[in-house]
Amino acid sequence: MQIVLTGAGGFLGRAIARRLVDRGHLVRALVRTPQPALDALGIEQWQGHADALDSMLEVAAGCDAIVHSAGHVDPLAPIETAYEANVLTTEVALAAAELAGVPRLVFTSCASVVIGAADINGGAETLAYPPRWPAVYPHAKALAEQRVLAANGQTLATIALRPSLLWAPDEARLTPRLVELARNGRLRLTAHPGNRIDCCHIDNAALAHVLAVERLEPGAPIAGRSYFISDGEPLSVEALIAAILRAHGLPPPLRRLSPRLARWLAASAGLRQRLPGGSRPLLDRYLLNLTDRSAWFSIAAARRDLDYAPQTSTRDMLARQAQRHGAAQTAAA
Repeated sequence: MQIVLTGAGGFLGRAIARRLVDRGHLVRALVRTPQPALDALGIEQWQGHADALDSMLEVAAGCDAIVHSAGHVDPLAPIETAYEANVLTTEVALAAAELAGVPRLVFTSCASVVIGAADINGGAETLAYPPRWPAVYPHAKALAEQRVLAANGQTLATIALRPSLLWAPDEARLTPRLVELARNGRLRLTAHPGNRIDCCHIDNAALAHVLAVERLEPGAPIAGRSYFISDGEPLSVEALIAAILRAHGLPPPLRRLSPRLARWLAASAGLRQRLPGGSRPLLDRYLLNLTDRSAWFSIAAARRDLDYAPQTSTRDMLARQAQRHGAAQTAAA
């Protein structure tokens, strides 16, 4: 298939691009600036903006599918930025698909669209959206997802994939903050030890996108549906943090902070961050919301309908990284 990929220069987009090429698909990447990594994959790059209909129409002409993974994931971004990057670009992608006659659209959503105040243990796709979200990012993603699913019809088939917390060794959102806080002795545990969450290795998320686009067509059973995607091995929050730190040669944190106090500090820090010259807070409500309750999901539907089977384990990857770090330390000594 000839496939348009938005967000191809991003963390997940690059992994999707590699998977699509490996499966023999032709990929057109809509990028703001040329990406050498995409050139190395032989991907055709079209310069433009995902929120501009003329750019999307141009790149979508004659294509078989759109994989829309572009978005802005910073939970502390202004609401205008989150809306434009996540909702407006999705509306543009849907309009381009309709006008250019593209019959398939795969949308990258996230598991956080259904995470509210209550614990979720093995939740399925029947979960309702919460009455409110802890940050603008999951709220914007939920709005975009609703538009995608509502657009499914006789000529355009749509699907939304909900990967859980994305991770890879080069992940730059969560890991560097944890490592920096731990090295400075400022990291505190806030979650109940029994809380469990899902991770999704970037390769597993990319695989799910390829499987979805290959099975999607108007009238298909998967059309108009959402699917949770993860490694299929829920981890306790403390075990995940300890594994990440161990992979960087650091001991697990021992000092604790009550969830209530952590939420208050995060709210206060968020207000200060919005002031001129404000720095990024050590705690933010979105990340706390991912960890101060259990939030893991069943991937039975993805296994059944997409033939999805996780191929990479975040737990195993972290263990291997820790072994490599230990071997390097031994060699240096």
